[in-house]
Amino acid sequence: MTGKGYYKTFTISSKGDSHVIHGGSYSIPVKNVDFVTWKRNLETGEFWVKLHTISGKEIRLRVNFNELNEILKATGNSVVEYKNGDDDDNMDY
Repeated sequence: MTGKGYYKTFTISSKGDSHVIHGGSYSIPVKNVDFVTWKRNLETGEFWVKLHTISGKEIRLRVNFNELNEILKATGNSVVEYKNGDDDDNMDY
């Protein structure tokens, strides 16, 4: 685990239709991930990702651009692809 409680490593394992995201001290079936949020760290270029679970807990990961898209696809967001720098002036926040 590195800085602010974010894990730096993860693996996505699959067996049939079951997928699990796991690391050195955590494991969560993808079906238990309710939603995913992320924020880009402008200083390092990394992304801080939170896997929000159905139980209300969260798993925090520090990932790169490709790993972010890998997580998005694994959690059922196959039609979502984050494009590095998604700067859209027409978006309302």
